[in-house]
Amino acid sequence: MVADPDEPFSDEFIPGQTANWLLEQDDLGSTAVVNDQMVITVAAPNTIQYTTLTDRAFSDFVLEVDAWQRGGAPESSYGVLFRIQEDGRFYRFDITGNGLYMIERRETDGTWTRLLREWTPTAAINQGLNVANRLKIIANGADMGFYVNDILLTQLSDTALTEGRIGLDAGSFAGNALQVTFDNVSVIPE
Repeated sequence: MVADPDEPFSDEFIPGQTANWLLEQDDLGSTAVVNDQMVITVAAPNTIQYTTLTDRAFSDFVLEVDAWQRGGAPESSYGVLFRIQEDGRFYRFDITGNGLYMIERRETDGTWTRLLREWTPTAAINQGLNVANRLKIIANGADMGFYVNDILLTQLSDTALTEGRIGLDAGSFAGNALQVTFDNVSVIPE
């Protein structure tokens, strides 16, 4: 059964109360709920591991989530996927442990369209391991605002995707043994 997209959503990853996230594990990485948090582990270099909320889609919303990089190279990335389509397209808002952020769109053929020209530095990101960063996305039609720790990083407009599921991701672009935890996900439909 698909949940009502007009109802607010939240998940603190408490056992027995966790929403329907797709959890996977293979030689490249894993997603699992551990100690009341969503934990994404990446065991191979140049790999993106993610989990998606399977039974709910959103169009216009305010999404917030707390994230911590627990291990791995500071150049590795982690963040939020949103407006995920059945054909593999989605938007990705990621930050790195060394203070950069990127917003891009994944296309059906697996290629990426950057909505920013390059990874962009910002002092808004708390750098290093075991420090929290609160990620926030406000999506209203084609207009999107991206925040870290309540500081607006940028606003963009893109008409390619107008609704879809959400996900959490981690990418090991600077080595392997990456681990990221997420908690306190909330999505308030606009």
